[in-house]
Formats: sequence, C-alpha cells, structure tokens
Amino acid sequence: MFKDLFSLRGRVALVTGGSRGIGKMIAAGFLNQGAAKVYITARKAAACEATAKELSAAYDGECIALPIDISTMAGIEMLAGEIKKREGKLDILVNNAGAAWGADFDEFPESGWDKVINLNLKTPFFLTKALAGSLRAAASRERPAKVINIASIDGIFVNPLETYSYAA
Repeated sequence: MFKDLFSLRGRVALVTGGSRGIGKMIAAGFLNQGAAKVYITARKAAACEATAKELSAAYDGECIALPIDISTMAGIEMLAGEIKKREGKLDILVNNAGAAWGADFDEFPESGWDKVINLNLKTPFFLTKALAGSLRAAASRERPAKVINIASIDGIFVNPLETYSYAA
C-alpha cells in the first residue's frame, strides 16, 4: 500500500552542493527512490565527478556532475543554461550549497561576509528564478515540482563561533 509513497520514479532533480555531505546524501536518497536523473553541482570538479560516478554505479538512476561555481550570477546562469539544454523539465531543485566564514569580530572581512551571503542567500533565490520555467514545465496539479531550501540551525541561536554572516 505504501510502496510508492516516496517514489521519485522518472523524476529529474538538481542538488547544489551535491558532491559531499548533506547534498551527496540527498542525491543518493533521490536515486534510491527511483529518480531517473540527479544532477549535482559543486565548485570542485574532481569531487563532483567522483561523486556522480560513485552514485551512478550504486543506483539504477543516473547521477550527472555539473561542476560550476554558483556563487556568482554568471555561474547561476551557466548552471541554469546547462539544465535547460539537457532537460525539458526539472521536477526537483534542492538549494543545498553553502559556505561559512569565521573570523574575529574586529577582523571580519567584507569579502568573507559577501561570500557567505552570496552563496547562502542570493544563489538560492536567483537559481530558483532562473529555473522557474523548467520547474513549471514539470509541474502538474497531481505532481507539483518542488524547491527544497536547506538551511542551518545556526540562525536560531547565538553561535559561540565568530561566524556572523553564516548566522544571518
């Protein structure tokens, strides 16, 4: 009765930050539940490609590496362009890529603040916007497309580490 409750059979997903950690686990979970294709992206090409190869070998679906730095608008546009070129639709977008920066309060640099804010806050919004057409193309009343935003619990309490922009 519940056999297909969590089935992702035939669906296409994109997981940012998919080469390791939570992103890799999400990609593996999607493939385990029958996703046809799971695209993963990360800045480090070798790690991204190794994870895609590992997950493709372990599951029936295909894991495809798209090593792109999505911390900039150019990277976001490049990733969205690759997805649109390869797929007519996108069923699931997981905004998981993230960064942290720690430094003493008196030394905390604007570049560290910007790196965290750009990847953790700006990228999910603009990547979702860039892929909205692909998500809409996949969506139906019976089976809507999904956008999943991964966030940290560090924003709900005062972190003892000096990671000010990460908590934001």
